[in-house]
Parts: sequence; C-alpha cells; structure tokens
Amino acid sequence: MSPLRVHDADRLRDLLDAVLGINSDLSLPHVLRHIVEAAVEVIGARYGALGVLSAQGDFLSEFVNVGIPPAEVAAIGNLPEGHGILGLLIVDARPLRLGDLSKHPESYGFPPNHPPMRSFLGVPISVRDQVFGNLYLTEKQSAAEFTEEDEGLAIALASAAGVAIENARLHARVRDLTLVEDRERIAADLHDTVIQRLFATGLSLQATLRSIAPPEAAQRVEMAVVDLDDTIRQIRSTIFALQPPRATGWGLRAQILALANETAGSLGFEPHLRLDGPIDAAPDDQVANHLLAVLREALSNVVRHAQATRVDVTVEASDRQIAVEVRDNGVGPGDHSRPGGRGLANLAQRAEVLGGSMGLNDGPNGRGTVFSWRVPVDGGSSSHAGP
Repeated sequence: MSPLRVHDADRLRDLLDAVLGINSDLSLPHVLRHIVEAAVEVIGARYGALGVLSAQGDFLSEFVNVGIPPAEVAAIGNLPEGHGILGLLIVDARPLRLGDLSKHPESYGFPPNHPPMRSFLGVPISVRDQVFGNLYLTEKQSAAEFTEEDEGLAIALASAAGVAIENARLHARVRDLTLVEDRERIAADLHDTVIQRLFATGLSLQATLRSIAPPEAAQRVEMAVVDLDDTIRQIRSTIFALQPPRATGWGLRAQILALANETAGSLGFEPHLRLDGPIDAAPDDQVANHLLAVLREALSNVVRHAQATRVDVTVEASDRQIAVEVRDNGVGPGDHSRPGGRGLANLAQRAEVLGGSMGLNDGPNGRGTVFSWRVPVDGGSSSHAGP
C-alpha cells in the first residue's frame, strides 16, 4: 500500500473536502456516487467507477460509473461483471496501477461503443475488514499515467468510503427499525380504535332496523351495515399488511404481489388482487413455497389457455388454513386431460401432500374458470410428510 504523500496543498484540501462530502450523505446509492465523483475530481481522472461485489465476492453485482454519458452507457449494453483487469482486484484485493491496461496479459478488451481507456488505477474498498467493492479510475487527464501520489489519494478516499458505506448501512437499519415501530403503532391504532368504532356503529344500525318502517329505508340501512363489514375486513387486511415481513427476506404477501406484477406482462393486464388475513404470519415456509408455485402455475394456465380479459386472485389466510382462488372470464376449463399435461395433477399433488384440496370448476353462468386450492397453514405436518 502506497503511503499518502500529498505535495500540493490544494490537492490535500480537495481530498479533505471530498472526504467530508462523502460522509455527509446517509443514502447508500448517493454515497457510492459521491465516492466516484470525488475520486474523479481529486485525482484528475476522466472516468471513474465503483463496482460492488456480490455476496459471494466473486463478481460485480452493481456498477456505478461517472464520466460516460447515459446514452453511451446504454449503447455499451450490459454493465461489467468483473472480467479482465477489473477481475484482478476481485482475486487480489490490492491497489493496481497500469500505464496501459490494454498491454496487461489479463486485459479482456472493451465491448463495442466503449470509449478508449489507457491509464488505469484501481483500489479496493473495505468495510469492517471485508472487501465491499473496488474503485476504478481511468484516463489520467494531466499526464500519461497515474502517479504513486494518485494511488495514495485513492487509498485515502477508499478508507473514507468504507466508513461512509458502513454509516449509510447503519442508518438504513435504524430507519427500518423506526418504520417497523411506526407500522406496529398504526396497526394497533387501527385495531383498537377504528375497527371498534366501526363495529359499534354497525351494531347500532342493526339495532335500529326493527324500528324502521319503510322497506326502502331498512334496505339502505342493511346495505350500510354490509359496507361497514366490508370496510372492517379491508382494515383488518391492512393491519396484517402492516406487520413486518419474515426476517429471512420478503414476506409472502410481497412475493404474491411481485408474482402478480410479473404475470401482468404475459396477460396483457394487471390481475385483480384481494389479500385477506395474516398472510405473512400464518403459513410455514413449506406451505408458502408450495403456494407461490401453485399460484404461478395457475396464472400461467390462464395465460396459455383461458383467453381471458380479467383475472381475480384471492388469497385468504386464517390461523388454521390458507386458500387461493384464481377466477377468470375466459373460455372455461374445457378438457382437463391435455396430452402431456401434468400441471393440474401437480397442483393437486401439492395440495394432497400438505393435507389440503384443489378444485377446478366452471365460473358463474358457465363463463370462465374458478381454480381453488386450500391447505392447513402448518402443511398438515401431523399426518402428511413433506415433499
């Protein structure tokens, strides 16, 4: 590692300003871009980039670049993943300075539409003694190549960058904790105040029905009670949605929403979703995995066979079971035994394995198809083996 020897007072002042600027932001994406912009400015490079390593540390999962216009970036195509010279810092996390990177034996070459680059300086960025990514600079503007002093400046910036990245990560965790507390407080207020008042209003309206003489007025009150019941159900669903997702990653509710959004491209329209009950909290991981596979296959069947213009997806969870219904307005179920088709049999088997059931029926008035699938939330573990 080259020691930091800055002979120019202006460069030292620029370095200190850059360090302060990097640490002034608490948003990780902004911090990463600040790091590259500061490095390009202080060291005098035409181009700069920061590659974030994957969780396994074997390729670049993110790439922030400065100096190449967005239109040229789009023309280049896929972002670098860590081949060639960029891969050297992944394999050997030490500073690397080259006068002409094209002459290095590990040079991978540039893709079409990439601007020419000759001089190169790369340094690793570490967070808590673990390499987070690498800072790359190319095309020294005031000389043919980067100097030892430039390398020292880059190392100093990389050290400050590690602190700033860790600071941004910690801030994000604190923000997430605060968000969870807010969500839990809102959920409690909805349950303890709003729902109770709506429920009391509904009971009061029902009690007055016996004293209302005109049938039309009584019917309107009954409709108001039904609306209140539906509002209570929707608020309960919102309460469950406010509960924090599983610690292991996305909650089941979020994955269902993502799946529906993914399917919209194939359908040509957005499925109508109705999610009710403690969907994130009720099923175990085995049931959740089966449910997502079943819902994906059911929606895929609609895409392939239904010729539908509307699809309604309902997922309801309780403390005992979770149920899926996919209803479309297409051509109907028709012949279930398509040659070579195993989709429905697989869906039925998934339900049976979990101690549940599957159904496929004509829609109302013989139009469309209604697919249903329901299983115990514990996967029927008392009487059925896992898949």
